Amino acid sequence: MTKVLISADLEGISGVVHGTETSPEGYDYARSRALMTAEVNAAVAGVLDGEPGAEVWVADAHGPFRNILPEELDRRALLVRGKPRPFGMLGGLGPDTDAVLFVGYHARAGSGPAVLAHTMNGINLDVRVGGRSLGEIGLNAAMAGHFGAPVVLLSGDDVACAEFGELVPGAATVEV
Repeated sequence: MTKVLISADLEGISGVVHGTETSPEGYDYARSRALMTAEVNAAVAGVLDGEPGAEVWVADAHGPFRNILPEELDRRALLVRGKPRPFGMLGGLGPDTDAVLFVGYHARAGSGPAVLAHTMNGINLDVRVGGRSLGEIGLNAAMAGHFGAPVVLLSGDDVACAEFGELVPGAATVEV
């Protein structure tokens, strides 16, 4: 059976444009959660349309890892939420993972005029691996690669899509 992991962040979800929309105490957070859940459901449906027998795991990968509305998530998916958990944003990743999708991802800090760009936590301005500057996209893609799981899709703004395209040429992007 094919196992697909969807790692879903909030800053790259369509319609989320301000930091106050990404925090439980913030303005319109409930709306952001609903938008995130809907985009994840679209990704789950897409995976299962292409691979009907797939086992789809969804890692809630933003902040407290408790953003996706469990009661609204497509029942065909397995939800990984809450902290602490191994592999952080890629909770559920393992040697049995065949592919990874990044939904709602954002560009790294300093990468240009991007929506809600930051690197990991807003405190780290730059993380370098082998001299290359990486944000959550690159660091999580490297972790997936360590397990032999290719990242086959990213959704986010134009800058996030370009960042991903430089790291994983030929992979699919969805600009939202």
